Amino acid sequence: MEKNKSPKNEGIFSMADKFVADFFDHLKRGAADQIIRKAEKANLPPGTLDFMKKLERDADGFLKSMDKKNIK
Repeated sequence: MEKNKSPKNEGIFSMADKFVADFFDHLKRGAADQIIRKAEKANLPPGTLDFMKKLERDADGFLKSMDKKNIK
């Protein structure tokens, strides 16, 4: 027997899904920031640090552009 899904339940699950996804995105972001801070403390060459920061910015920009297009 199949139950019909109510729009209210789908909305709750959608909100929960977005919350969990946002939580892990922020957790991932914090890990990247921590790695860059450790690299700075380890006195890595400036070019390497710049590359790491650029890579992080580019990844963030890419994810934001995909999010605007609702692509996951």
